[in-house]
Amino acid sequence: MVVRSVVVLGTAQDGGLPQAGCPCRLCCLAQADPRRRRTPVALGVELEDGRNLLIEATKSLAHQLWTWADALGGDKPVMPDVVAITHLHLGHIEGLGQFGNEVMGRHGTPLVASPAVHEVLERREMAVFRPLGLDAVPGVQFIQVPHRDEHGDTHAVLLSGRERKLLFLPDHDTWGGTLTAHVARDIRSWLAHLKVDVALIDGTFWDGDELPGRDMSLIPHPTISESLGLLDERDDVTDPDIAFLHLNCTNPCGDPESNEAAKVTDLGWRVAREGELHRL
Repeated sequence: MVVRSVVVLGTAQDGGLPQAGCPCRLCCLAQADPRRRRTPVALGVELEDGRNLLIEATKSLAHQLWTWADALGGDKPVMPDVVAITHLHLGHIEGLGQFGNEVMGRHGTPLVASPAVHEVLERREMAVFRPLGLDAVPGVQFIQVPHRDEHGDTHAVLLSGRERKLLFLPDHDTWGGTLTAHVARDIRSWLAHLKVDVALIDGTFWDGDELPGRDMSLIPHPTISESLGLLDERDDVTDPDIAFLHLNCTNPCGDPESNEAAKVTDLGWRVAREGELHRL
């Protein structure tokens, strides 16, 4: 069994855009114009056997199930048959409670996660799910990456179809740490080793000066500026399609008309778009 299609359901960092209590420029613009809003990162994955796999359960679950349906030409929200979680940070698990009696009433839905993640969720009495291991879904491979794992661990997800592969890497600490962990020389060689055609990667911040007054070393992510410096210009023949997601509300790339977003596209890369569909 392999993956048939992938829909990007969300592109924002855990808080979404606008973010609670934030008066920054992009949050104010998004509040005034719904077209500028972004929901937290999530993927909708259509498996070849007809099942639907939701990767990440966000606070925007209701909206995202409609986004999934719209991308596939459906007229009702997609109902996930399986849920997978990459790690335990709030924005990636906030929607799990909606599967319970108060909303969807979906007892026994399979939940794919690492043993460390399952252990924490069980302590939080998330008994509505049936726990499954990371190897439970063929065509869906979990790849551990270094991240600030206060409670569990963190994984990227490699989704394999009959013709193409897509890597989902919404969170990790540093490129140095991730590449060292996987004995890779650089980003290109790692993606080539995985035979990736599309990579949706961590673009939380534009640079290290984005949060005045906060110690950004306590919330490590590779900045888009750093990633662009490591990647430089895209080779249309040999390089995969790389798109940045998990954008914090302060990231100027959240505005498609910004100079920073233009720098991304000028080098041949892009910022992920909610609702984009990838046939694998």
